[in-house]
Amino acid sequence: MKGIGILLIAWVIFALCFNILGMLHFVSLAITLPLLFLSLLAACFFFTRKRTFKGMKKPTR
Repeated sequence: MKGIGILLIAWVIFALCFNILGMLHFVSLAITLPLLFLSLLAACFFFTRKRTFKGMKKPTR
């Protein structure tokens, strides 16, 4: 899972740079803004979701 997080951070940085190119009118904003939104949404979901581990027993007293 650590590798996915690193790739996701790299994807968000790429989307931000791509959005800057869109603001400079090198690329259409109709492409860059949804790309940025989806990458930030995926990053928020990945880093805030609750991870559950199946197969772990509850501690007994």
